[in-house]
Amino acid sequence: MWTGRWWNVVQQSLPEGASVAPVIISTDKTQLTQFSGEKVAYPIYLTLGNIPQAIHRKPSQNTCILIGYLPVSKDVGKNLTQKQRSTHIQQLFHNSMRLILEPLITAGKEGMEVTGGDGKVRLVFPILACYVADYPEQCLVTCAKYGTCPRCMSGSLGDRGPGPPCTQQDTLSTILITEAATSEA
Repeated sequence: MWTGRWWNVVQQSLPEGASVAPVIISTDKTQLTQFSGEKVAYPIYLTLGNIPQAIHRKPSQNTCILIGYLPVSKDVGKNLTQKQRSTHIQQLFHNSMRLILEPLITAGKEGMEVTGGDGKVRLVFPILACYVADYPEQCLVTCAKYGTCPRCMSGSLGDRGPGPPCTQQDTLSTILITEAATSEA
């Protein structure tokens, strides 16, 4: 993030004196207990890209905060087909993430005043810059079928070379199709 062009492009689009706060979101399905039914959840963590790399991964530095838990139920859609069940889980995940991250949209567009460690108040724009996830979560976030590439339009992970990149519009289209299929079920 520090060496990418994205940061400079976004910073230049902000008002004079304002700063971008690149937000990094991460999820990873976690087993909550081994003793009572193997309960699992998706913890959602938030950190900022302008925190020095030397400290941002250290729990003792409190640079990463838990902003929510998304429960995972194995009982979802017992009378649904596997495809309908998968669609339902994807839709539930996206709706939940939309609710949790909704305050970030306004703050990213309008900015927010933040008091720094030196006591000065600055206008900061927290903007989602990165979503860190392992392969199963990448498939969930992009609405890609497990076993396919969540980043491109190739048929499967075994295909030679990358296919054309998957765009934001492709994912949005899949989400809208998923919403329509879920409302019919």
